[in-house]
Amino acid sequence: MKNAMVSESTIMIIDDEPEHIERLKEILDQFGFDLQVALNGPQAFELLDNTLPDIILLDVLMPEMDGFEVCRRLKADKRTRSIPVIFMTALTETVNKVTGLELGGADYITKPFQKEEVLARLKTHFVMHQLQLQLDRTRQTLDDEVSLRTRELTNSNERLKEELAEHKRMEKILKQAQKMEAISTLSSGIARDFNNILSIIIGYCDLAATEKHPKESTIGTCLEKINTAAFRARELVQHLLTFCRQTEQEKTPIKITPILEYVLNYFKTGFPSAIDIKKNIQKETGTVLADPNQIHQLILNLCQNAGQFMTKTGGTLNISLKQLFLDSERVSEYPNLVSGHYVSILIQDTGPGMNPEIVERIFDPYFTTKEPGEGTGLGLAVAQGIAVSHGGTILVDSQPGKGSSFEVLLPCRQTESSKTDIKGDSPLPRGSGNVLFVDDEDALVSFGTIVLEKVGYKVAGYTSSIEALEVFRKTPQKFDLVITDHIMPRLQGMELAKKILEIRGNIPVLLCTGTKSDKLVELAKATGIIEVIQKPIPMKTLIKAINTILAKP
Repeated sequence: MKNAMVSESTIMIIDDEPEHIERLKEILDQFGFDLQVALNGPQAFELLDNTLPDIILLDVLMPEMDGFEVCRRLKADKRTRSIPVIFMTALTETVNKVTGLELGGADYITKPFQKEEVLARLKTHFVMHQLQLQLDRTRQTLDDEVSLRTRELTNSNERLKEELAEHKRMEKILKQAQKMEAISTLSSGIARDFNNILSIIIGYCDLAATEKHPKESTIGTCLEKINTAAFRARELVQHLLTFCRQTEQEKTPIKITPILEYVLNYFKTGFPSAIDIKKNIQKETGTVLADPNQIHQLILNLCQNAGQFMTKTGGTLNISLKQLFLDSERVSEYPNLVSGHYVSILIQDTGPGMNPEIVERIFDPYFTTKEPGEGTGLGLAVAQGIAVSHGGTILVDSQPGKGSSFEVLLPCRQTESSKTDIKGDSPLPRGSGNVLFVDDEDALVSFGTIVLEKVGYKVAGYTSSIEALEVFRKTPQKFDLVITDHIMPRLQGMELAKKILEIRGNIPVLLCTGTKSDKLVELAKATGIIEVIQKPIPMKTLIKAINTILAKP
């Protein structure tokens, strides 16, 4: 019997009659139970504050607090709720037994005690209590495991959401990159065709200018305006190509006007109709030694910033471009600048303005006054970095309720204009020699032939690079110079030059291209090409280049 129940288990006896307690001790001591004795309910609860028994034997009839009340309080307490309570009573009425069971009692032992009955009932409820405890522990373990797995699943779900969001973001970036790549490819093709058209316009305009016209004729003025418009178009094409390139660009002498016009044309369609764009742009502001792509980015960031301030309320965006001179006295007002000529780009908005604390931090990286998701806080920091890297600066003036003003100052660089003298006052330089002229644009071949023959050259013009190669292969010593376009069907200009130089290594080759770059020039030089010239090519520039090449010994 001793092995049937776990030794050193605790049983509490609550009874006000000592003889009953002694009888139970006689029965239970031999089995190694740890007995706790309380003579009444209050004493029992004092003992329960320190130790919780495995089973409670509870007398029904007691003074102060009867067994039913003790049981009611035991079952109302979370700490003692699960302890089996076995009532001890001489009462045999069914109503008393039902009352005890309804209060949560587990069983009854009738007085006087019978050893076999006491042990049998204790054994049963002890085992049931142990099983219940094990079940509770198992349930708790399962609950803990479920909670753990739930948290893991929740975390996994969050990570999956983040990964999906990142995947969508990267997918969006990839689509944008693919779009930009497609735009870059398309722009390159458009630029080539457009440069060919501009070459024809500029060329024939130059040619027409060499003819004598009556003094009262307006032809000269018309040609001048056509020529100016063509060169503006050339600058826009070059800017478009620069913007689409993903490689780092070197600083070159550029004019700000076409870049600013390009950005404003973009914003005319992108800005809300409630924002009115006004501009005051000087035609001639000089040139700036700059990276066109970065200048485009600088102006774009400042215009976007001004536009975002007025998105909700509307307003006016004023853009002005002019040249100014900072003498030694005035330059002291501008930090980190030296005296000289500067291009001034002024961007003013009628938005809510900024307080001095915000103005002080406006160029700090990642500082932004926009709501989360509306900006990174890098736009103005990037703009400031670009201006400083070009030897300039950005000045800010803003007050709450009075809008904001951003002035970009970039140092001017004095350069010669690439536009030709359309008035034709000076005669075309003369030359002599046989030229092989190759371009897949028939109009350019016709123009090249007319111009070069006009100044003394003999020209063999071809629109097929394959046909031109066969002609050269038959009579390689006939020609003094080869002029070839870069992009042509079947056999491109670089490959044509290579094959021609394999036949005759000392023949000078001039490559014409609409997308000139340092890498292209390097490859051309490595192939043996003597010079690379960019379309559209002014007539005098072409003749001067040919004369210079053929004058070399």
